Amino acid sequence: MTTTQKTAKRGEFNANWPIPDEYLLELGRMISMWGTLESGTAFAISKLAGYDSPMDPRGLTMVAHSNFQQRVDIVSSLCGQLADEFPHLKDYEKAIKMIKAAQTGRNKYAHNALSVDEDGLVKIAFMSARGTFKTSVEVVRLSEIKEVTAKIHEAELALHNLITGANHKPLWER
Repeated sequence: MTTTQKTAKRGEFNANWPIPDEYLLELGRMISMWGTLESGTAFAISKLAGYDSPMDPRGLTMVAHSNFQQRVDIVSSLCGQLADEFPHLKDYEKAIKMIKAAQTGRNKYAHNALSVDEDGLVKIAFMSARGTFKTSVEVVRLSEIKEVTAKIHEAELALHNLITGANHKPLWER
């Protein structure tokens, strides 16, 4: 694989560039699902804060510039405060744990470099400087990205079920 493009027009990319198209498809699916989860946290905050509509601009305005972790913390705090009054919120910690696991998986692929090595394997490179500087490179399997997407979907459903008191299941369990 090559890291350079030789196409005639801006916005036209060679097939399988910069990594195989099937990986790009799954990364796109993962990011699309992530957007749904991010929006869901903002909607949840509106509902938990007592607004009738999750689209109420007052609620959404308060979280428009907060990052995802702040939104999750707000949802968790509101659920903790409201759990005695609304029993369907009592298991909120399970949903929060699922959301955080989904975030960890998403961050792995959204914030690190994917490339193809000379043997045609897709790899991801990591860096960490917490305490000491460390680097690592590992092979990425398509199934691993799909698993992260599944975790995001499950986290979004857990959040939705938490807020609505519903019991929707992932698509593959219906």
